Amino acid sequence: MAAGQAFYVRVLVAGKVKFDNSMRLGAANNTQFFKPGASVAIEKNRVWLNMTSTGGAFKQLLVAYVEGATNDYESRYDGLTFSANPTLDFYSVNNTSKFVIQGRALPFVDTDIVPLGYKNTIAGDLTISIDEVDGKMTNQAIYIEDKTTGEIHDLRASNYTFRSEIGTFLDRLVLRYTSRTLGTANFENLENGILVSVKNKVINLLSSKENIKEVTVFDISGKVIYNKKKVGNTELQITNLPSGDQVLLVKVTLENDFTTTKKMIF
Repeated sequence: MAAGQAFYVRVLVAGKVKFDNSMRLGAANNTQFFKPGASVAIEKNRVWLNMTSTGGAFKQLLVAYVEGATNDYESRYDGLTFSANPTLDFYSVNNTSKFVIQGRALPFVDTDIVPLGYKNTIAGDLTISIDEVDGKMTNQAIYIEDKTTGEIHDLRASNYTFRSEIGTFLDRLVLRYTSRTLGTANFENLENGILVSVKNKVINLLSSKENIKEVTVFDISGKVIYNKKKVGNTELQITNLPSGDQVLLVKVTLENDFTTTKKMIF
């Protein structure tokens, strides 16, 4: 390493890390900087995502489909989060490990999904955006799935802003590359057979092909304001909902576990 080049040290066992002058080799030739240069080209398909808060907190993560990486942990390709930001942390999740950089195996397929997690110490709005892409990601559709609201948001079209409470959330967000939760024509037809309507503050649900198993209603911040399990019928009416005039999200799960979310003005 040339003089003036910063670096990190990650220790694998407890103990002291010591640097002394005897380690200085080749100091007369101050040219060995680790920077882009003439090297063998390898396949890299990468996407950098940013998370920001309304208060100005910022964290970035990288998911990279790169030659030589696997979907298991490897120190050469994966970087664990240091949680250095006291108010906001944002990472991908794999086998309970939290990565600020995650290398994933080739070939890239658009059916791959990557769970995302975050830690937030101030309640409020958070925004996820694409910072940079390369390789096949340059023309690849990129979505964020919010399992709390049921929304699958196209990050190519706009940034995704959602409201979050204080806490650590490991199973709310998913990075994905297709908007279809279940990629079969039969399930698409099921979605078309679910009707959600509202009249005089009464929400009416109708499924033309399968019994309804569960219904959950969220407000736009993601807060649950209604939930009913074991519906066991093709129809359901929701009355006396404790909500004023606003946009609501109605998540419907059928007996075969097909799930869809409808947005409506209440």
